[in-house]
Amino acid sequence: MKPVALVGMSCRVPGAENPTELWANLLSGTSSVRRTPEGRWTAAAASADRTPSFGGFLKDPDLFDAAFFGISQREATYLDPQQRLVLELAWEAVEDAALTAGDLRGRRWGVFVGAGSDDFRLRYLGSGHLDRFGHTGTAGCMLANRVSHHFGLRGPSEVIDTGQSSSLAALHRAMCALQLGECEAAVVAGVAVNLLGEVTEQIRLWGGLSADGRCHTFDERADGYVRGEGGACVVLKSLEAARRDGDHVYCVVRGSATGNDGDRGALGEPSAQAQSEVLRAAHRTAGVSAADVSYIELHGTGTPVGDPVEAWAIGDVVGRARPGGSPVRVGSVKTNIGHLESAAGIAGLVKAALVLHHQRIPPSLNFVRSNLDIDLEALNIRVVTRAEDGGFTAGDAVGVSSFGMGGTHVHAVLGPAPAPDGCADAPCAQALWCLSARSPEAVRELARALLAHPFDTDACTVVDVARALKGRTQWEHRAVVAGSDWDEVRQGLEKIVAGHHFAVPSEWPDTDPTVRGALVQAAGAYVHSGDIEAVRQLLPAGRAHRAPLLPTYPFRREPFRLPGPAPRAAQASAPSFPYPGGRDRDASGVIDPNLPSFTGRWAAARGDTERIWLVRELLEGELAAIYGGTVPDFDPEASFSDNGIDSMSLLEFLDRLNTATGLHLSEVALFDNPTINELAECVHKEMEATRG
Repeated sequence: MKPVALVGMSCRVPGAENPTELWANLLSGTSSVRRTPEGRWTAAAASADRTPSFGGFLKDPDLFDAAFFGISQREATYLDPQQRLVLELAWEAVEDAALTAGDLRGRRWGVFVGAGSDDFRLRYLGSGHLDRFGHTGTAGCMLANRVSHHFGLRGPSEVIDTGQSSSLAALHRAMCALQLGECEAAVVAGVAVNLLGEVTEQIRLWGGLSADGRCHTFDERADGYVRGEGGACVVLKSLEAARRDGDHVYCVVRGSATGNDGDRGALGEPSAQAQSEVLRAAHRTAGVSAADVSYIELHGTGTPVGDPVEAWAIGDVVGRARPGGSPVRVGSVKTNIGHLESAAGIAGLVKAALVLHHQRIPPSLNFVRSNLDIDLEALNIRVVTRAEDGGFTAGDAVGVSSFGMGGTHVHAVLGPAPAPDGCADAPCAQALWCLSARSPEAVRELARALLAHPFDTDACTVVDVARALKGRTQWEHRAVVAGSDWDEVRQGLEKIVAGHHFAVPSEWPDTDPTVRGALVQAAGAYVHSGDIEAVRQLLPAGRAHRAPLLPTYPFRREPFRLPGPAPRAAQASAPSFPYPGGRDRDASGVIDPNLPSFTGRWAAARGDTERIWLVRELLEGELAAIYGGTVPDFDPEASFSDNGIDSMSLLEFLDRLNTATGLHLSEVALFDNPTINELAECVHKEMEATRG
């Protein structure tokens, strides 16, 4: 395989909202496993005497920034939290790669998502409240398709389900697509959100769960795993393209392979021979020797059957190839965050990429003494129990394993990033940090996140950060921070957090008026008109992206109630959405005979202008009633299609419109008048023709 660069990443896992927080938890040996949050399970599941009470949980799986993605309140209500999470993770990973949504639109980028959980769909179908948006909102294929749709991507868009190895299988599928030229770059994600206690109980009955809620990987106490949830996303492109574009490269994916246990004793029983074959196949595609592998991020669930099999396969392929006294180092992120099941592979991939990026190996938790069936010394394996230097050289390789309960194994081989091209910037170069968001509050939140961010000031400069920020999508609300060193920038960020939009050191206007004066002028133009080009032209020459893992867009998430089962005695009421007005209905959208009808108000209006205004108010109100609130970013001059109004919503809209006006408009009226303004004129003329 040709080497592939990992140029962007994001994650949301137990205890961490992003890769920076995850890395801090890994280095400190933090376990993010906790007691099941109150209200997570249904009453029946919660009352089960033996349902495990521990897990790795996301903080707020019901929160989502629907407006950011142009999704209405009604549609978001019936949208699987996994779809919501993948959308946000994809945006963050693309932004981390210093790309904008506009850069991707129309490009042959692929989207590959590993997933298998359908907890939300089961809860939705059992709730007794079905909605047409639930069809796309709960369909598994939409995990990838919705990302492709939002970014306008033209490459493959696929969801892969191989059980617990799904997300690493998605990586393998992306690698193959890149090699075959099916896409020029790829977004790869994995996701799992646990919303049904019954599923956890089912896994306990199967025998897969740990009694004490911990993964004791390779330890003598290994008796099963603890479930976790979350997701991660990475951006891949060929190494050649990444170096050409000046991207930061976290690591290089040298190759991958997949296979199945095939004919073994029983379904669900792993095969050491099959795992060995996959390891060797991955090494061949990566062009590495087994002796080059210095660290492996294990599948490492901590089960008494699976651990010895995985250890034997590693010893058979890698341990015996390495010199005596230099064992292959191993660890498992599952000991920190639990087993993320379909997202487990990409969680391990993100950890391994961070290991190579930081040149450090965090400890694997819950290991004291090895399983009696695992002779680590004979297998030439060492479990890393304390954080240590990676010591990786250009020829070293790092492995990542993920295995599915049906026997589908995947192994990926990573390597360190090549030395970056380009020269270092002058240490005192001035910079403008451009902050942009959809609201003033979000701008301040981004400034607050940058202020708290643990910058590696030895590895990047204030100019590096400026380059990364100016490459992001530009929104309608903006602020700028000027500075030539970290102290000046921090002081400026504090001013933005306090509510200012323009933060320039007080001495700048009086010193170096040629250079700094031009910067101040460009900063003012950016804040007031969004002129980012002037800022770009004033940045010193240098490599495009040397400031990875910056805080990404601060989503303004709001809660969307998760569906629950309908009560037996009486069906629960369906979610209600506020109706903003526009005809003879009350706030809930129910026809109120005491309110004047729309036709009555139209007839009483004085002149065409007032009547057309009433019609437009009606049209906007009916759309809002359909979508559970105003349509995000709606443009009355743009077509319904360009505003994201789907064909089924238009038919519902037409029915409501005819009911309100007493007209008999056909679908042709929508095609001939594809904007709100045009349709308002059409309805007004039809009303005049029928009512005078």
